[in-house]
Parts: sequence; C-alpha cells; structure tokens
Amino acid sequence: MKHLNSSFASWPQAALLGLMLAAGSGAASPLQDNRDEPQQRREQYRQKSREQADNRRQQTRQQDERRQSQQREQVQARQREAAQRERLQAGQAERQPQQAENRRQQATRDAEARQRQIREQTQQRERARNEQAAQARIAEAQSRERADRNRAQAQSDWRGQAAQRQQAQRERQAQETDRLRTQREQRETQSANERELRRLDGMDRSREARRDGVPQRVASNEQERRIREQRVRADNYQRLREQQLREADRRTRDLQQQRRYAQYRYQQEYARRLREQQVRWSTRNYDYYSDPYYTAPLAYRYRYAGSWHQTNRYGAALMRQAVEYGYREGLRAGRADREDSWRYDYRNSYGYRDASYGYNGFYLGQDEYNHYFRQGFQRGYEDGYYSRYRYGRRGDDGDYFILAAVLGAILGLQLLN
Repeated sequence: MKHLNSSFASWPQAALLGLMLAAGSGAASPLQDNRDEPQQRREQYRQKSREQADNRRQQTRQQDERRQSQQREQVQARQREAAQRERLQAGQAERQPQQAENRRQQATRDAEARQRQIREQTQQRERARNEQAAQARIAEAQSRERADRNRAQAQSDWRGQAAQRQQAQRERQAQETDRLRTQREQRETQSANERELRRLDGMDRSREARRDGVPQRVASNEQERRIREQRVRADNYQRLREQQLREADRRTRDLQQQRRYAQYRYQQEYARRLREQQVRWSTRNYDYYSDPYYTAPLAYRYRYAGSWHQTNRYGAALMRQAVEYGYREGLRAGRADREDSWRYDYRNSYGYRDASYGYNGFYLGQDEYNHYFRQGFQRGYEDGYYSRYRYGRRGDDGDYFILAAVLGAILGLQLLN
C-alpha cells in the first residue's frame, strides 16, 4: 500500500485531477464510461504489473537479506573457527615446550634403562662366567677325587680279592674238614638212631609175646572202641582238611602281594604234597581190622598238655614221624625266608600253622600230631634260617633228619612196666 501510495504521488497533479473528474461524472454519463473502460483495464493491468514488480522486488530484497544473513553467519562461523584455531595454536604453542621437556625426560629415562639393562646383562654374563669357572673347578676336583678313589678302590679291591681268595681257601678247607666230620657224625648218629629204634622195636615185640610164644592182643571190645574212635577222628580230619587247603590258597595270595617268592614256592609245594597225601590216604575203604594198631597193647607213656598219655609202638612211631616231618618242613621254610630276606618268623609260616603233613587222622589226635610236628618245625626253621645244623643232620641219601637226642627230648617216651 505504501508502494501504491508512492506511485500515486509520483503522477502529475493534472492527471489526477482528470481522473477524479472522470470518476465524478461517470454515473451521470454512460457513454463516457464506455469510452473510458479500456483505459481502466489498462490502468488495472499497469497497477497489477506494478504490484507484481513490487512483490518481486520485495522477494528479491528478502532473498538478498537472507543471503546477507547467511553470509554474515558464515563469516561469523569462519571467524569462530579462526579464533578456535588461534586458541588451539596458542595452546599447542604453550604445550610444545612442556612436550619437548617430557620427550627429553623420557629419552633420559630410556637411556638410563638401557644402561641399567646393559649393566645387568654384563653382570649376568660375568656371573655366568664365574659359575662356569667354579663348576669347572668343582668338576676337576671331583674328577681328581674320583680318580683317587678309583685308585684307592682298585688297591683295596686287589687287597680284598687277595684276602677273599685266602678266606675262600680257608673256608674250603674248613668246609672239607666239617664235611668229613659231619659225615662221621651222621654215620654215628644214624647208627645210634637205628640201634635205638631196633631196641625199642625189640622191646615192643617182646612185650607183645606171652611166655608160651603166642602174640599178645587186646580184648575185642577194646579193639572195637579204638576203631570207632578212629573212624570219628578220621572223618573229622577229612572235613577239616578241605578248610585248611582253602586257607593255603588265601595265604598264597598274601605271599604274592608281599613279594615273598621263595616262601610262596615253598607253600605251593607244601600244599601240593598235602593234596597228594589226601588222595593216597582215602579212608573210605580202609580195613581197620587188618591194622595191627587196633590190637597192639599199650607200650609207652608220655606227657602232653600237662597230663600223662599212653600209646603202643605204632602211635610212638607216628609221633617220631611228626617230629621228623616237622623238622624237614621247617628247614625248607627257614631257607625260603632267608632267601626272601624276611624276618625270623616261623610261627607265621603256613607249614607251622597247618602242622598236619604226614597225618591222616590215625593213631593220634590231631592236636597231638600238630604239637610234635611244630616242635620239629621250629628247630628245623632255625637251622634253615641261620644256615646251620644244630638240631639235625643231612643223611647219606641227601635227606635231613633230626638228631636222636633232640628227638628223644621232644617225645619223652617212657616204657610201661
């Protein structure tokens, strides 16, 4: 509107006045209106054109203002960036001396660390050289010491071998002397044993004969009593025998775990002999009535378990056999423990615990047979463990037997009047 007013103001006053007159006289004169209509349209067109031009100029001004505003903002932004760069540069300029100082300090520290590392490496190399030198000196000293020991050992071995040869020669001479003496003693002992057995057997036989030369027998009722008692004893023993063999198997496993291989072999042999004996001595078809034990009269008395007992010559022979078998089994067990480097322990040997080899349930009670077997076993074990013959001797046939004096002391048999 302001633009329009300014347009009107720029027109000449005469033109304005004419327009006003024309407007005032338009209503009264239609013809005049028709003449003036093209002019009005032209005037409206010009006015519209002027308005559009004004609008374009206004838009142009607005665009110019926006561009100027954007330019000012860009300038301000560039100014801010420049100021920020200046501040950054100023800060960097301020930090550069500190950074340079830090770099110098770090370089100094690095140089000191390298020097320390070089010193440590030098010291380590020096220590290594010193250790190598010390080890070389020690090795040289040890080598000299070994050489000295070897020379001394060689000299000692030579002297020892010479002494061993002399000792071996003396031992061979002593063994030969002992062998000759042992053979003489064995022959004498064996002769004495045979004489003693013949004497006892002769005395038994003389007591079994009557004055008229007819053999003496016990009464039939005594014979039947002995047979009944013997059958019960034999059956009980056979049942117990199976249990003892199972115990032998269990102890065999214990010996394997203890690495007592020699004792293990001995126990295996002992159990094998027990089984063979059981097969040989089956009592199922045994003829009791043809066995002279059940008709022979009592001939001896002996003390066992604190009381006196009696038996005939067959029972006495079984008692002597128990001691003899016990001595031989003890000798084997003692040698096995010595070979295994095991402690002296005859009571833990299976042969001693079983103590029934050579027994089939006849003539004696099992507890009595076990007692006399263990008496012989203990003495045989001692001889075998210490590799000597204090209680027995080796016969010409290679078997071992207990001395007659030791046998007589163990049994303590006394002839009945």
